[in-house]
Amino acid sequence: MRKYVVFAWALIGILALTGCNNRSMNYIIENEPSVVGIVKEVRDDSILIYMETDAYPYGAECSVSLDVENGDSYTDLSVGDEVVVYYNGDIAESEPLKIETVYAITLRTPAENRVEWDKIPMVMVDGKLYYDTGKESSIDGRCAMMDGEISSSVDGSEIPTEDDQSNFGTGYGYQYGADDTIELLINEKWIVFEARAGKGSQVRFGDRWIDRDSLSQETLEWLDWYNGLSEIDQLAVSAIPADLLEASGISGTEDAEAVN
Repeated sequence: MRKYVVFAWALIGILALTGCNNRSMNYIIENEPSVVGIVKEVRDDSILIYMETDAYPYGAECSVSLDVENGDSYTDLSVGDEVVVYYNGDIAESEPLKIETVYAITLRTPAENRVEWDKIPMVMVDGKLYYDTGKESSIDGRCAMMDGEISSSVDGSEIPTEDDQSNFGTGYGYQYGADDTIELLINEKWIVFEARAGKGSQVRFGDRWIDRDSLSQETLEWLDWYNGLSEIDQLAVSAIPADLLEASGISGTEDAEAVN
């Protein structure tokens, strides 16, 4: 009799494990942590998303594995899609961040339905807009005294209109930098912001940010495709739209290669 009891418990254990590996979407959505992000790149085995969480209120890029537990999960993704990633709660502190254990990915808003693109992170100081460069300051031995602090904020889809205002949060101290820049202390890192022309609705091209209004719809679609390529594939691209070259200040093959 005892061996039948042992067998029964073993069978229950096997079924429980099997159930964990075939959990329904409803179960995952109701029980697992999640993050929301915008797809920046689509790769063979992962996607790169831009997300904002309590731990990363300023925003961060994160690589998300496409080795997803639930077979019904949405993985036919495009650049610009807004997605929800359900995972085990662990985000690896790498560059970029990484989520490796993924239970499901659901589509929240397709790229074509996202009427209002979020603006690039920016602040207004002394009546001037400064844009995030995505670069960390290289200054050592800086003064501990702040020149000011970001005290108010607008939505991420809006442009700051008042001094000491951002579109990504408050409480960030800043110091004036060289060459029309300011440097903000964000998550214990000094991030460089530079004064730049444009309306704040910008798109990435290599290490440059380009004003969307200066590009045609065809070029914007080309840029979505280009940003979805790997760095190696981007280097193989030789034809770049003329309006993108003009807006980015690139002239000649050497400069074109320098954006990668």
